[in-house]
Amino acid sequence: MLIIQPHSLRLPTSEGVFCGVTLEPYVVIKRENGVQLGLEDIPEDGSPEGTFQLRSRWYRSTIPRGGAVCSPHPEREASLQCTICLRLKVPQHLSYHCSVECLKSHWHLHKEYHKQFQSTGAGDNAVDAFRNGSNTVDTWVEVAKTRTYTPTLDDVGYALRYQVQIVDRAHPGYMDPSKIQIFDTSRVRPAPNPPARHMVQLVPEVSPQASTSGRFTLLTYNLLADLYAKGDFSNTCPAWSLHWQYRKQNLLRELLAYKADILCLQEVQSDHYSDFWAPELSKAGYMPIYKKKTTELYSDNKLVIDGCATFFRKDRFSLVKKYEVEFNKAALSLAESFQNPSQKKSALNRLLKDNVALIAVLEVIEPNGIDAASRRTLICVANTHIHANPELSDVKLWQVHTLLKGLEKIADSANIPMLVAGDFNSTPGSPAHALLTQGKVDAAAVDSIDPLRFLKDQMLSHKLPLSSAYSKMAEASNAHDAKLAKQKQRLDPKLHEPLFTNLTKDFRGTLDYILYTSNSLMPTAVLELPSEVEVAAPNEQMPNAQYSSDHLALMTEFQYARPK
Repeated sequence: MLIIQPHSLRLPTSEGVFCGVTLEPYVVIKRENGVQLGLEDIPEDGSPEGTFQLRSRWYRSTIPRGGAVCSPHPEREASLQCTICLRLKVPQHLSYHCSVECLKSHWHLHKEYHKQFQSTGAGDNAVDAFRNGSNTVDTWVEVAKTRTYTPTLDDVGYALRYQVQIVDRAHPGYMDPSKIQIFDTSRVRPAPNPPARHMVQLVPEVSPQASTSGRFTLLTYNLLADLYAKGDFSNTCPAWSLHWQYRKQNLLRELLAYKADILCLQEVQSDHYSDFWAPELSKAGYMPIYKKKTTELYSDNKLVIDGCATFFRKDRFSLVKKYEVEFNKAALSLAESFQNPSQKKSALNRLLKDNVALIAVLEVIEPNGIDAASRRTLICVANTHIHANPELSDVKLWQVHTLLKGLEKIADSANIPMLVAGDFNSTPGSPAHALLTQGKVDAAAVDSIDPLRFLKDQMLSHKLPLSSAYSKMAEASNAHDAKLAKQKQRLDPKLHEPLFTNLTKDFRGTLDYILYTSNSLMPTAVLELPSEVEVAAPNEQMPNAQYSSDHLALMTEFQYARPK
């Protein structure tokens, strides 16, 4: 006799069940003598083989759990219901709406529902959970007989039940109720729905007949690591859309939709990099490299930390060299230059922040028919995440300065186009931003943010001709793209950077940038910037059901500016 071990049945997504994400229960099966069997040893119910078989059943509840969801917008909670639908017993999930405006705009659908159910009398056996409320006895409708199940749109708002038991083919009519194991999920939530954003042309588009081999796209995106997506966002973001099982699917769909040639991702959690991001993006044709921060944190019963991950298309680039930058090592080196032990200790306490950067030198894979040996093209891509504390502007400036000095050494060794991207945690006009875009910082600005005076003897300048890609939108002509004029209104009028790339309950502003060497590269298009209204509903911030990070993705298309 085989038994299912009590309390062993579970679903890995029980804390967040999402439409379109396959549920696969974990079941432990034992013989009566205690020997454990693998699930693969027990055939499915109905198989021609095996004395004992596993019978699986999936059911959907008939009463919404935790409140109903809007029919046209299942990512939103319902606040009202069509009473005519109730009277005619139209399926309940079609009758819910999130607002009066929503009901008005979809009233034409209700007219069809009313006509259909009035003429057919359909739905007489429906359970009217809304009117009967808590007094209604929940019933369960069978939806599948398979070991795994993928929730559909019809399941959104309802709980699922998985029922499993061992059946003996020799006694098919005997069912021992004590041997049946049941697991109920939480409410099914809508499938991830990433934002739809399009490229805005800064120069006239290349005709389909013309070659685009000299163009490529680079995207930067702070993904909001799961270990940080906790209490800080729980008051402004529904718990289900903050759940990693939901966010990872939404973020992946968004990234794949952009089809970028190079991805510079920040806040990539170390375990998620190996378990999810590297495998999934490798399947999509990307090669991954990764650098995690230097000190791990304890989260969800394990040691993890976030880091920077760079992915590039294997059919467009090959990796020539990788450099890993640990700002802590540079801090230790700087501290050694101080003679005063007290100053050395104070500098280390301020500078040791575990931030990193990842630099990749890539070689362009030329299309077939082009002699690669005579036209070898390299490009250097720096991906970084600068320290976040707004009170430590001196640390931000020093980390940016340290990164740029490393890039200057690479530039001195070879004439390579350079891209610097990431979350710099520095607003437009700040000293760190000025160093990036202007090549130097005003001495008075440095003095105002340097309480320990460890920056005063640093040569805070560089020779890289860096420009911000999105700021070039202000200079572009509107003649070839009608969307460009609207996009220019979403730039800061003075510094021409986006009005925001980060939107939370405590902050609205720009922290993320894509910079390029203007003597070797030219931006030809940028990913459109959404407005604040498009990103978040009233009283809502990021992340939310559509935008699964507190940052926006930025992307630029470049072409090589070859010397005349």
